[in-house]
Amino acid sequence: MRRPIPAPDLPDDPAAPRAPRALSTGRPARVWLVRHAEVALEWQERAYGDFDVPLSSDGMAQTRDMAGRFGALPIQSVASSNLLRALWMGRSIAELTRAPLTIDRNLREVSRGSWQGLPTAEFRARWAADAEDFRTDPWRWKGHGGESSADLFERAWPVVLSQAANARGGAVVIASHFNLIRALVTGALGLNGHDSFAFRIETARACLLVDDGREWSVPAQNVDDPRSFASALGATE
Repeated sequence: MRRPIPAPDLPDDPAAPRAPRALSTGRPARVWLVRHAEVALEWQERAYGDFDVPLSSDGMAQTRDMAGRFGALPIQSVASSNLLRALWMGRSIAELTRAPLTIDRNLREVSRGSWQGLPTAEFRARWAADAEDFRTDPWRWKGHGGESSADLFERAWPVVLSQAANARGGAVVIASHFNLIRALVTGALGLNGHDSFAFRIETARACLLVDDGREWSVPAQNVDDPRSFASALGATE
């Protein structure tokens, strides 16, 4: 199962700058952020960014499995990235939950700029070489000429808010990508660089983002089976 490319090490400094924490909507909201499944083998050792790369055969099976687990839950709506690896997940969950599906390119993965498509080792080396600038402001850094974490949050957070508002307290699903999900969690919680890049979610896994009417929180991370949280979502077993 492919894991995200490690970022340069960042010190665990409580005084380090944080992303601006998103304001509560003032009403309950429950948002499942679901990462797409495993990509094709030829892309697993490259920084593919927002290239539209295919799933592997295992990835297709993982997608069906995760969608099946969501099928028993009361999902009000599904929004998905327009990139096919995530759209397979979004469409599958929408079909099995009978929830309306919105396809939104603002949920696509980060653009890696001039580094996109590089082998993992070379991508990692370039990131390490730019570590001094990166550590100065991880939230806004985009030394490759692509997008920063702040850019991702700015384009995707309105989609989260819109889906949550329309659900009126019901649960929604966002089918997307690792860095997009990491940026949403970072901005929702106001994390510093160390905690942002320490966040991990494996392929075909989910995290639960909750607004209790006062603040956002993530009570569940890297979830394999969302049915374990049925009671939190108002479902009956």
